[in-house]
Amino acid sequence: MGQWKIRKCRTEDLSKVLLLAEEYTSFDAMPTMADIETIYERNIDNFFVAEDDRGKILGFATGYEKKGIPQEVLMSWKAKRVGYVDLMAVDLQHRKQGIGTALLKSVLDEFKAQGIDTVHLDVPSEEQEAIRLYQRLGFKTRAYSMVWQF
Repeated sequence: MGQWKIRKCRTEDLSKVLLLAEEYTSFDAMPTMADIETIYERNIDNFFVAEDDRGKILGFATGYEKKGIPQEVLMSWKAKRVGYVDLMAVDLQHRKQGIGTALLKSVLDEFKAQGIDTVHLDVPSEEQEAIRLYQRLGFKTRAYSMVWQF
């Protein structure tokens, strides 16, 4: 287990981020480079990567502020401004080293600095490892998304 650090994502990291996103994120559709670029441009300040001492990207996390939420919804949520954790992944070989926790804390710290007081995310029910991480950091289940098919 080598050393790693969290830093802001740079444009030249996006191709490596795409590889991790393709491999590990729970997109309903496979993300494209255009998707990753759009996500990056949506909130450059809140896009973080974990990098090892050789410059390899081990994981990433990003989020953005959700705009246009009706005032009555914000009031029912007891929120002033809402952030959304958009996408996060850590390479399988580098899990259980605190990378996911450090990445998510970086996103949350950035949200807090931006004045965001409530943060949402979506996670597939089968991603138990991710759910445990989110719960350890204080996320609570607010809703269930359910599917029924013929």
